[in-house]
Amino acid sequence: MYPLEPVMIGRCACSCVVVMSLLHAPAFAAETLFTEVTVRLYDNTGATDGERRPSLEIAASIVSAASVKVRWKNCTGPTRPAMSTHTRGQSACEMPLAPGELVVRIVRSGVLQDGKRRELPLGDATMNSLTGKGVLATIYIDRVNWMAEQAGVDAGALLGRAIAHELGHLLMATGAHGSKGLMRPVWSQSEIRRRQIDDWIFRPREIAAIKARTQALLLRASR
Repeated sequence: MYPLEPVMIGRCACSCVVVMSLLHAPAFAAETLFTEVTVRLYDNTGATDGERRPSLEIAASIVSAASVKVRWKNCTGPTRPAMSTHTRGQSACEMPLAPGELVVRIVRSGVLQDGKRRELPLGDATMNSLTGKGVLATIYIDRVNWMAEQAGVDAGALLGRAIAHELGHLLMATGAHGSKGLMRPVWSQSEIRRRQIDDWIFRPREIAAIKARTQALLLRASR
């Protein structure tokens, strides 16, 4: 069935293994293991750091429910050279992805007729059809802005949720969707307008999947 609203999808393409590092929660709380994930951000839409920061904070907050701490690396503007004799003259964002790094691109999809925008995804996660792994998520800002305008909501908040959705695909290593919550495939305007918290969080099964996968990768990397 063809979607009547913009949806979030996962595509199949090349990928690499994600390996994470551990952080500990504050000493005054019950011990919780957090997995730190570095995410490179490439934004060619002309938005400033200040304009994008609220969206990134929303995305990071949603993902933190799965005990994942997102560390954003802004690769949009000038970057500092990498401190390595083997990569002298290269910026950190020009180097190959380090183990554990993911990538989020924010781009414009192009000028489209309004009638066709209902049939297009707000973003996608590039996945390997054989291994199910991926490192690249793409968000189409013009579609996000259009959807936010149609629903009468803040575009920055919707962008943050779209980013979190695609990171969910990468962290779970699957293009599959859920029936409820953040990972559902269709985001209708009525759902966006009603602003129910349960619509924008990972479900318990998804949280468990993210934790199980990152813990397995950490165990494998420590051997």
